[in-house]
Amino acid sequence: MLAWATRLGTRWPQIYYMTGPSMEPSVRAGELFLAWIPAGELARGDLVIFEFTDADSTFHVLRRVAGLPGDTVSMRAGAVVVNGRVQPWPYRVVNPAARRSELALAKDLYDWGPWVVPPDSLLLLSDRRDMLGWPDSRFLGFVPKDLIVGKVTRTLRRRLR
Repeated sequence: MLAWATRLGTRWPQIYYMTGPSMEPSVRAGELFLAWIPAGELARGDLVIFEFTDADSTFHVLRRVAGLPGDTVSMRAGAVVVNGRVQPWPYRVVNPAARRSELALAKDLYDWGPWVVPPDSLLLLSDRRDMLGWPDSRFLGFVPKDLIVGKVTRTLRRRLR
């Protein structure tokens, strides 16, 4: 199962198809959603699509904006804390025993930080906190803003399966 968001159309706004469970419960595998290039600033909690390059392949990946430039971000027991406030965003931990020491920024999947987001970068997270190896800032580090290709504007909640 992949966590990548697959683009189905070529017109603006784009229709994407979620291929894996990495953003559950917000967007489930098999659901369609609309996204386009953001007209203004992104906000904490926005769902965005960024370009992720792995070896010779480039994918579009759906993630939540957890930190903006200058924000101080940490995670405690799976909940995101930004500038000292716990965020109300939905998230899911299916396997609380999952841990990994090979993360780019974190030593633990559910407890890390605080980190300060650098200028022109974002801290992006999956809503499924226990998905090992699925690209978000815990594995990749901070994501440059210029890799953002779209902001989700609507989830269609329709499964193709």
